[in-house]
Amino acid sequence: MLVTEGANVNRTRWKAGVHAFGLAALTMLALGTSGRAWADQELIKQGEETFKINLGGIFNQNNTTFRLDGSSGQSREIDLENAGLDKHPSSFLGEATWRFAAKHRIGIQTFAIERSASKTTTQDVQLGDNVVPAGTTLSAESKTQFFIVNYQYSFIKNDRLEFSGLAGLYGANFKFNFNATSPAINVDKSTTAPLPVLGARLDYFLNPRWTASLFGEAMKANIGDVDGRVYYAGVSTDYMVTRNFGLGLGYSLADLQVDVNKGDFHGRIGWRMNSFIGYGQLRF
Repeated sequence: MLVTEGANVNRTRWKAGVHAFGLAALTMLALGTSGRAWADQELIKQGEETFKINLGGIFNQNNTTFRLDGSSGQSREIDLENAGLDKHPSSFLGEATWRFAAKHRIGIQTFAIERSASKTTTQDVQLGDNVVPAGTTLSAESKTQFFIVNYQYSFIKNDRLEFSGLAGLYGANFKFNFNATSPAINVDKSTTAPLPVLGARLDYFLNPRWTASLFGEAMKANIGDVDGRVYYAGVSTDYMVTRNFGLGLGYSLADLQVDVNKGDFHGRIGWRMNSFIGYGQLRF
């Protein structure tokens, strides 16, 4: 276990992100209730756009566990936030949806989380075949790239709503590095953890400018050297300010746990995220 420092800073950053999200939500509400103040113009009909692109930021609250097994068997899991890694990081978010036919869409989403910290251990930490003794200064670094892709088919599609089933892939590339100087220890591990998902999505058209959406997807699967489960759900709303540009807000919850035994990585990764999202949207 490691000594935790900077908790107040992390909480301050998280509160600032939530405050900004709340302010943006009020702005969205004001836009939605005063739509007549905008000059009338020809809008792209809801559910008829070819491309939808979201670019913005994501504020995360993370709970991450990491276990690296040695040649003698399983070791103890490490709570990476207790190890000092930022619990509330923020990053860039990119999303895109291509409607290649009236009821057929392909969606992609990507974002990355990078964190680092240096703390003093309060008890022995086992990393594979390496043991970091209590009282050692241990540096930890985590870099993770998430990539989510799905295909959506609309079972119901009319002027008020669109309900679709989806099948896709929830993928992540994990990189972990741990360093200590006395004794000298360097553990550098990386792995990918792609998992298939099935789910559904509902888009409700409040008016020609305003959409509210709900989605959920999940799966438990054993694929080759990766055995894991994931669920991912969220809500969002967007408001078109002009024909091609709008603003959006969202909240999502993701929970991923994988046991990996491939290459030089043998262990378990657990990752739970609560995320607030704000973005600008382009429609064509």
